[in-house]
Amino acid sequence: MFGKRTKDVIISYKNLRRLIGILGISLPFLCILGLLITWTPLQPSISHCYYTNVRDVFVGIMIGVSMFLITYNGYDNTDDWVTNLTGIFGIGLALCPCLYEVGTKISAGYLNLNPVISNLIHVTCASLFFLLLAYNSIFLFTKTNNKKSMSIKKKQRNIVYITCGIVMVVLMLLLVVLGIILGHETLNSEPIVFIIESFMLFAFGISWLVKGETIFRDKVNTANSNG
Repeated sequence: MFGKRTKDVIISYKNLRRLIGILGISLPFLCILGLLITWTPLQPSISHCYYTNVRDVFVGIMIGVSMFLITYNGYDNTDDWVTNLTGIFGIGLALCPCLYEVGTKISAGYLNLNPVISNLIHVTCASLFFLLLAYNSIFLFTKTNNKKSMSIKKKQRNIVYITCGIVMVVLMLLLVVLGIILGHETLNSEPIVFIIESFMLFAFGISWLVKGETIFRDKVNTANSNG
């Protein structure tokens, strides 16, 4: 009975990882679909969708992913702390919208914050959200109980984890560089950030899909395998 229960727990956590990955990948597509249906132009960033008719899609998925991350139990305390904090920052960026345009004075978000303060919280939470996702992918997902007996599939998964983490970090640095070079107004006139954020979400989603062993799955899974 305990063996079956352990197996069920492992399967449920793999399904949770897959769901987190699917939600991450689907967010840009759902936002684009919603914008097309409502004849709304593509926004400068995914966060700007907060000010369109797809606000509920953006906020709903972000809150959903964040809650899943908070309730997710990792292999150790470090894993738990990282996913919990990632979820908290995800909720922060969802509830505190970015600055729509310079000079806006109308209170922003569900908390009715000063737009400048809301934007500061949003940018901070978004940065920490992706940094922790990258850390999780590079340093935590790659853990294993026994490096000497690591399976070929596990090694392949580790390559994907590290690649996805590096992609997220590099794209974050690219956003910083573009912000310095082009400035806020230029970035808000074209969907440059939207495209970069989409690739960051793809990397995040792929990492979690692989963690759920959607691909590169071991033929025999054991309860003490770190995936």
